[in-house]
Amino acid sequence: MIDGHSKIIICEDFEPVKLQFQEKLESENLAIFEENEIKLELAKEAIKEAFIATKEEKYIVLLGNRFNIYAQNALLKVLEEPPNNVYFILVSKAKSTFLPTILSRLPVVKIKGESTEPIDLETFDLEILYDLVKRKDITKAEAKALIKSMLKFALKNGYSLSQREMDYFSNALHLIELNTNISNVLITAGLIVLTHKKRRR
Repeated sequence: MIDGHSKIIICEDFEPVKLQFQEKLESENLAIFEENEIKLELAKEAIKEAFIATKEEKYIVLLGNRFNIYAQNALLKVLEEPPNNVYFILVSKAKSTFLPTILSRLPVVKIKGESTEPIDLETFDLEILYDLVKRKDITKAEAKALIKSMLKFALKNGYSLSQREMDYFSNALHLIELNTNISNVLITAGLIVLTHKKRRR
């Protein structure tokens, strides 16, 4: 992340990103601005900080669930012509947060958070399934791994899957590869597992 380039970082958890910058940079070479919504006033503060000279590379890090349009428009000019040795890092949870004009000027880096780790199917419930399907960053590979884990879990626990249910798990991998909505595939597979878990109680 600290490579002498401005960028957009997409991640679920901001803390590891902040920590990495704080651990590797001296305080005079780092300015962090964080709010739930990055508004114009905060963007102006960040821009002002960018023009405070330092001898070494300086990173201006803005973290927010939302960046409003006025803040982004204010940042646009400084992103096009930043001060020498100053780099802007814009951090949010979704690429759609940013205007096309911002996206066209900065590379986008996606960082997988803890939520990408394999789920514990022993404690798997509707709440976990709901959180899972809400995510927008699940890759095809991750989705297929989840489907395989669900089937393996069902067979290991002796669930009496019907032929239709078995066929669904077999077809699910193909559906994911064909760009079928991943959330829909996971909902169906997850509900199959949860239905059989409930019967075992």
